[in-house]
Amino acid sequence: MSDLSERRPVNTDYAVSLLEQLKFFYEQKLLTDVVLLVEDTEFPCHKMVLATCSSYFRAMFMSGLSESKQTHVHLRNVDPATLQIIITYAYTGNLAINDSTVEPLYETACFLQVEDVLLQCRDYLVKKINAENCVRMLSIGDLFSCSELKQSAKRMVEHKFPMVYRQEAFLQLSHELLIDVLSSDNLNVEKEETVREAAMLWLEYNMEARSQHLSSVLSQIRIDALSEVTQRAWFQGLPPNDKSVVVQGLYKSMPKFFKPRLGMTKEEMLIFMEAMSETQGEGYVMSGSLPTTVVCYSPQAEKVYKLSNPPGDLQKVGTLVTPDNDVFIAGGQIPLKNSITNHGKSGKLQAVFRSVDSFFWFDAQQNAWVPKTPMLCARIKPSLVYCEGYIYAIGGDNVGGELNKRTVERYDCEKDEWSMMSPLPFAWNWSTSVVAHDCIYVMTHDLMYCYFPRADTWVEMAMRKTSRCFASAAAFGDLIFYIGGLHVVSNSGIRLPTSTIDGSSVTVEIYDVNKNEWRLAANIPAKRYSDPVRAGGGAAQLSVHFHARNPHERARQVRYLSVRRGAGPLVPAAARVRTRTLGSGEGLPVRGGEAVPLLPGRVPLETPNLPLLP
Repeated sequence: MSDLSERRPVNTDYAVSLLEQLKFFYEQKLLTDVVLLVEDTEFPCHKMVLATCSSYFRAMFMSGLSESKQTHVHLRNVDPATLQIIITYAYTGNLAINDSTVEPLYETACFLQVEDVLLQCRDYLVKKINAENCVRMLSIGDLFSCSELKQSAKRMVEHKFPMVYRQEAFLQLSHELLIDVLSSDNLNVEKEETVREAAMLWLEYNMEARSQHLSSVLSQIRIDALSEVTQRAWFQGLPPNDKSVVVQGLYKSMPKFFKPRLGMTKEEMLIFMEAMSETQGEGYVMSGSLPTTVVCYSPQAEKVYKLSNPPGDLQKVGTLVTPDNDVFIAGGQIPLKNSITNHGKSGKLQAVFRSVDSFFWFDAQQNAWVPKTPMLCARIKPSLVYCEGYIYAIGGDNVGGELNKRTVERYDCEKDEWSMMSPLPFAWNWSTSVVAHDCIYVMTHDLMYCYFPRADTWVEMAMRKTSRCFASAAAFGDLIFYIGGLHVVSNSGIRLPTSTIDGSSVTVEIYDVNKNEWRLAANIPAKRYSDPVRAGGGAAQLSVHFHARNPHERARQVRYLSVRRGAGPLVPAAARVRTRTLGSGEGLPVRGGEAVPLLPGRVPLETPNLPLLP
């Protein structure tokens, strides 16, 4: 008897068969016992199936009241097409969500209390949040009391505030949501004038109805952060009868004067996506046994902070910082559990890896990697660039054959979608890419091709004077710098010319975009360094980073060099930056001789809340 009462696992084959039979009965209208009426459309269904997935119908059919005996149920304020999607889900478990159906589906699922549909819609909406829709998502999350959606949307509104406060959706925000946003310390604004303008635009959108909120809205402005010129001009332009109200509202904000917004404290950070350490074991070395470590360095404070590691022990990812200072990583590889092989060099045991198509955005406020729609192809160390509002993933190492290495795909930030573009002319390893004049330049060895996005076409450009792989490149105005790497004779041979140090090239070549010409520049001013060299270009400065080391020591320091616009060759911009030891490795930004992507960008990070490395 006890054996029969024990809970046994469900036979999945039988469960699938049962679901298929229920779907057949629904489609053929067999044994149905209730009809849902929406406008002029009838949906014959089974009460048991509806009650299984919907708390609304469960309460209706099991209450014992007169409603439970009804054979026809009228549903108001429900769209027939949306209800059909939910009924199909009830009978099949398949939910058809897309950009056009997700919002009405979420609203109807809230009304009918279909929890599984609610969760899937919520996850879909959170994943789709961007600068174009974040304000609307904030209102939707608030309307349906979905804290996850509301908080995710609010973080995006704060992050993209200079872009969103002029949107129609922002001007239509409720008074409560507006106060919640304007009072936030996390607004990514460099000047308080932006907050003042946002507040005034909201008030002026419907001044007659919103004049009652004048004091509460203006009290969110931190007047001490406004320039004297702005304050004087603002007060002089106010009608006489409004001045007392404005002053009263502003004085309410006095206690908040002393805390700047997050965007006012942001600084240029150098983010290092570190390569893997090689950890000594008993009698062997297992490569790739530790997760990747991400750190950021503040040149101003000369401090190093630890960032959240990429999910799933990701290694060899492609990296990108957009002009809006959004940080993305794509592709890479993850170690397979309990899979070790001894086919490495010198008898080393190595973990077995699987290449992935993952794509993540870094939420600086939360110090967390947020998953976005995966790429169409799995790629190891793809080259990522941002061009004309899109993100491009180009090629990659070991991505499944020559044809796959040529693939190029483009990410639409607004739609959260990837699409394939015209492939590379050749299958390349170790390529690097930059963007100049709204075109993408891909380089490897002595070759360079230019991609014209509007024509979706590749064109071969001038060849370099030297052939090098593993080099770094950076765009700097009308110039492209191709720095370091390894000199290559051909695809099968590597030589060490006089312009190398321990096999690493110190050569610098500069390409003039307007002239389609390469020229040799001054070598990297290093006596000795270890791979890799990493370069980052900005509006007014080009920075080069590498590990300086002594002949008989491992790399212990990062040397930071820069050249400003109109200046001469690379010169030291800051003396040696002391590395911090991370785990058992040698610190930033190189481990085990692996290449380390460098991401320069102005990142608004609340650095006191980040772990400071000793």
